Amino acid sequence: MNANQTKDFQSKLKIELDSVRCEFLNELKDAQHEFTGELASMLENSTPGEWIDLAVTKINPNQFPRFQRLMELEAALCQIDIGQFGYCCDCETKLDLLELSKDPAKQRCPVCEEKKRKKLQN
Repeated sequence: MNANQTKDFQSKLKIELDSVRCEFLNELKDAQHEFTGELASMLENSTPGEWIDLAVTKINPNQFPRFQRLMELEAALCQIDIGQFGYCCDCETKLDLLELSKDPAKQRCPVCEEKKRKKLQN
């Protein structure tokens, strides 16, 4: 993957991340639980870089799909920053460019994704 492709992926990830942050805040506010409203207020008064650390200790990520996506997008942007974007986070196999085009936040090759899925089922 060349530098221009990486920049294009980075732009797409950032755009989606901004959208997902707004959707996640709305998801928290709409949940109508005291703690989710408090968390939404806390996040609104924090920098985006602090969101995951603040929220992960207060919610179950599986109950908030937008939060799960937020973590995936943040991880992909982190991979770009450290030069690992486009490689499986488990085995470091190069990821298929077509698959990354479908979802730039993709973190695993098909083999490692299947291993993760099976592990989560147990």
